[in-house]
Amino acid sequence: MPESELDEDAWQNRLQEYRSQKDAYLSTDEESPIPADERDSFDGLSYFSLDPAARVIARLQWVRDPETVELPANRGPDIEYERVATLGFTYEGDHHVLAAFRAPNVDDLLVPFHDRTNGEETARQGRYVTLSLEDVETGDDVVLDFNLAYHPFCVYDDEYLVALPPEENELDVAVRAGERL
Repeated sequence: MPESELDEDAWQNRLQEYRSQKDAYLSTDEESPIPADERDSFDGLSYFSLDPAARVIARLQWVRDPETVELPANRGPDIEYERVATLGFTYEGDHHVLAAFRAPNVDDLLVPFHDRTNGEETARQGRYVTLSLEDVETGDDVVLDFNLAYHPFCVYDDEYLVALPPEENELDVAVRAGERL
């Protein structure tokens, strides 16, 4: 793992910058899921406090023969993705496994998940963590940072069609990191 990944100050600065950029995008970009008439009053998303314990090392295991699966959608028919990998990690003292998916013509891996915060502290639809292909090509161990967990855009505008977490990606723990309601 690169030395910069171990520097907590640099990590916190990167996360704060990411959050600032996302809030700026949501408040000004014409592709933002925030309705246009609400953007002027939008003052940023709510986030949990940064939590170094929510930044875990996960063992990445590629699926030998990726299979096409249908993930449930927030509305309409299910959405096809490829189930390409699993991520095994320890969080809150327990071992967990999440499946990672790839959409057609997209390199990044989508890790949709439900946890015990859904419906109260976070959206009932679940949240995502995205892993860039660059991050996962470096070896079997990858950083899975739940501080980067985000809501699907349908939370802000129900016109967005999004894939929701499958049952296999249900965590039996509260992940108080990333975006919150």
